[in-house]
Amino acid sequence: MVKMNVTFLGTSSMTPTKTRGQSGIYVDCGKEKILLDCGENIQRQMRIIGISPPKTTRIFISHWHGDHVFGLPGLLENIAKNAFEKKIEIYGNAEVKKRLNQLVKAFDLNHKLKINFNLIEKNGIFLKTDDYEFGAYLLKHGTPCLGYYIKEKDRICVDKAKMKKVGLPSGPIIRKIKSKKDVTFKGKKIKWKDVTYLKEGKKIAVLLDTGICRSAISLAKNSDLLICESTYLDERKENAIKYNHLTSGQCGEIATKSGSKKVIITHFSQRYEKEDIAKMKKEVKKEFKGKVDAAEDFMIVEV
Repeated sequence: MVKMNVTFLGTSSMTPTKTRGQSGIYVDCGKEKILLDCGENIQRQMRIIGISPPKTTRIFISHWHGDHVFGLPGLLENIAKNAFEKKIEIYGNAEVKKRLNQLVKAFDLNHKLKINFNLIEKNGIFLKTDDYEFGAYLLKHGTPCLGYYIKEKDRICVDKAKMKKVGLPSGPIIRKIKSKKDVTFKGKKIKWKDVTYLKEGKKIAVLLDTGICRSAISLAKNSDLLICESTYLDERKENAIKYNHLTSGQCGEIATKSGSKKVIITHFSQRYEKEDIAKMKKEVKKEFKGKVDAAEDFMIVEV
């Protein structure tokens, strides 16, 4: 299985800063190259880090607020001009569909690019491929907003020690066992379950723009990596409630309740400097005993 590489293209909230752009996260899963949200200047960020925008296969949009979609017109124009026959898959809720249709008409993109919009109307899995499943949950924000997760499918793996114990050789017989079929070797029947184990696929959950809610916890359940907005320090909890965002402490609470293994906080208010982000990490750690990190633009994480 190909490792999932996560690149943070923008880690600020509404207003970009000198060191942080608007929201954008790129997940390279080998054949699948997924962009989660597309804030202002995202395609330039992609170029700087060495990502080819036309290679994007799917775009997941959380909601139609400017800091999450201002980069879409330019990115779609780029894909249209450089990936001529390409069809781009875009995912989102009904509000995103409505606004995207308006954008496509305004920039006359229908004549340049094949866009297939996939409407997400309920919580849970919305797409399965050979190697991955993708899910979304409705979050708590001022406008309809989705959180997403990407999960590798569980795999049947051969236990080499058990294979050796029963005398099974490597080769074509391995493929048969991995396909959940019993085999006969030297007159002895061997059950596939006796020489295999289930390897659980890795899961990445992304919460961009949400107040604290049950759906956020459900989406993040058992994540290997939880990427979570942390717009405010705990001292500004009233702001978080008012605007349906999270404080760093609330992010830690979601991570703990969801059983996540690691948290990377992002989507910081432009008011915060490095020392404030360090304080945020400490507030997360008060609520969560797993690994904690803070995203920076162009940071790459392997899952």
